[in-house]
Amino acid sequence: MLNRSGGFVKVLGGNGKTMNLRSRSVLVFVVTLAGLSLAGCGHLHGLLRSQSGPGANSVNPAGHSNGTTTTLSQATSSALYPNGISPAWLTSQAATWSSAPERPFILSPTLTGASYDNITKPGNSPAAIDNELTMLEDTGAQAITIDLGFDPWLSNDTQTISEDTSIINKIRASGRLVVIKDASAERYRKYPLAWDQFAQAWIERVKTIASLYHPDYYTLIKEPPWYAPMIAGLSRTDPTSPADRQVENVSTWTNLLSQLISTVKSVSPQTKVGIAVDGNLYANSVGDRFDLGLMKAATTMPGLDFLGFDLYTANAFLDTEQFLSQNGTGGKAIWINEAWSTTGLTSGSPTIQAQIDPQWANVLIDFAHTIGAQGVSPFFTDFFASYNLPPTTSNALVSFYNGRTSVFDAFQEYETSCHRRLSNPSPSSAC
Repeated sequence: MLNRSGGFVKVLGGNGKTMNLRSRSVLVFVVTLAGLSLAGCGHLHGLLRSQSGPGANSVNPAGHSNGTTTTLSQATSSALYPNGISPAWLTSQAATWSSAPERPFILSPTLTGASYDNITKPGNSPAAIDNELTMLEDTGAQAITIDLGFDPWLSNDTQTISEDTSIINKIRASGRLVVIKDASAERYRKYPLAWDQFAQAWIERVKTIASLYHPDYYTLIKEPPWYAPMIAGLSRTDPTSPADRQVENVSTWTNLLSQLISTVKSVSPQTKVGIAVDGNLYANSVGDRFDLGLMKAATTMPGLDFLGFDLYTANAFLDTEQFLSQNGTGGKAIWINEAWSTTGLTSGSPTIQAQIDPQWANVLIDFAHTIGAQGVSPFFTDFFASYNLPPTTSNALVSFYNGRTSVFDAFQEYETSCHRRLSNPSPSSAC
């Protein structure tokens, strides 16, 4: 991760993960011995943060590790696991968290093909998304998460809106829950809005989505700093500018959140609504202090149903645990709103990633039990199919999602064993 100190623009972006997995193939990877540096020409799910993506080397056709063992020096380990989630760290935390009593949670993996503006990407046909959806359902997941972009509504793209609607209807028809996370609109990166306009557009956006789809769970704000490139007037050099002062103020966001909650509840009263932040809360930088203050305020927010934490670093796990211990939730549910073992691979290391991910999945499950999470949303779910780059033609992408990796197996094994213990499980029965 890059430094979160400085003004709001510098702290934005949560964790530097790739927002758009369909554009992984156009990312330019820059790797240094100390870790990953910001690079690429694809969209960034994070601003001024460490960024990369999977390398081009394959593991094997099914995406499984070849079973080789890599012995790493401490320096090399730091380079390969710059976020601190290494095999040694996972082993240590498993010893701590595996003793937690098993508590049911909703597994809700991210449907990448329908998230952000991916639905319009080359090769991302309805058939490809259907096969991706089948892959996610095959884990035994009780819900499916979509980071729903709003661009089709801004451009009156009725065909894409119809495709989004069809996908959500299929999820419901399978008996699973629909989980939507606000993904704003990519248009605002090119044409940012002043805060007041941006906030009003946000309110209108959630009203439209909630009215159409009545999601079971709806993250109204995810990682507030992630939205910074969409807000006009923010300064990279002067954190005291009027726009920065307004957007850095926690009360600006709590006021917006209150309006978003009341708007959604007015049109979809059964929808559970929440907010999510980067789980790194205690590094004492400007960004951490902002997220911490906002989450403390969220614990007492009327009408808010859940608190979400995005976990991509070792510290994010530990900081989330500390926050919950010190502040509680105010009776609100807990979601691990996004998670993966990394925010991007070092070039040429998919084998290492394939080796660590099953262990990470099991530790994530143990951590969910430890904190009593209601839901868990793995983010980089293309890795369920393969650690190769996704292809960009429809037929090839359909075939791509026939693959299954060891991290897929880890989640499926847990869900299968859980459902065996339920007397009358349904697709939405929490495990």
